Amino acid sequence: MIRSLLILLCVCWTLMGWNQQSLSGNWKGFIQQANQTIDKSDVFYLKLDKNDGKWKGRTRIELLDQEIMAIKSFEGKNGEADAIKITEDYVRNSSNDRNAPTCKLDYKLRYIDSTGYLQGNFKSSDCRNTLGKVVLFRTDDTFNKSKKRNGTHRWKKQFIKDYQKGYPAPEILKEEQENFEFEPIYFDHDRSEIREEHYEFLDRLARILGGIHDLRVKVIGHTDAVGTDEYNIGLSERRAQAIKDYFEQKGVDPEKLEIDFKGEKQPIETNKTETGKQKNRRVDFKFI
Repeated sequence: MIRSLLILLCVCWTLMGWNQQSLSGNWKGFIQQANQTIDKSDVFYLKLDKNDGKWKGRTRIELLDQEIMAIKSFEGKNGEADAIKITEDYVRNSSNDRNAPTCKLDYKLRYIDSTGYLQGNFKSSDCRNTLGKVVLFRTDDTFNKSKKRNGTHRWKKQFIKDYQKGYPAPEILKEEQENFEFEPIYFDHDRSEIREEHYEFLDRLARILGGIHDLRVKVIGHTDAVGTDEYNIGLSERRAQAIKDYFEQKGVDPEKLEIDFKGEKQPIETNKTETGKQKNRRVDFKFI
């Protein structure tokens, strides 16, 4: 009994250490002071490394849409409940401006498995009434050590929109996309209204489409063989359009959606049975 408990504790300790170690890398997101609205929050970059059991790295804050910045080095340690405590020590580089964000900040961050965000609160150790929160996601971008920013801050504005919609981090959405399996959307005879039973699937797909910015989908409408070819072409178009409209209502950019309609020309089952005809009254999808 005692031996089993010790083995379990060792396994849990190993997994916790691995999870913390996996946080090493580059992160970016927003830093929001307590007196700021989220849309006015500034841009935050974090280079996080773990060596010999200690967290070290650098932070970079850029004032939104300005060439004003500061880079600070830090050391950190593990806190309670898997938190990481980061203490900035000194300024490595900053713009020559009195508004440069040079206040030294202390952070308490946690990684949220369900969203893929590294987030938490901060408070300044040398500037009064300077406190707030940060939300970061993992990035492949190289940490910028120069005084000039890399490109615009448009990505941050899009990230805020996605964050407010409840989307998880890009790496989580990418994983969802890779494991996502399309399902056909079935329709009643001679109808183009979406059944309620399909809402949950469509909502999951809408989240992936909305959160992955280079992803597009083709929506393809079909019918059974009841009716004329001309009528069924129109019916399959209305079905595809109904799905497109649903996605747009969920906030998906119309430019990410393409519709196609085949009428009765691409059945997947026989049209001689009611079961077969039901399978043919559908909308299919594919990523493009």
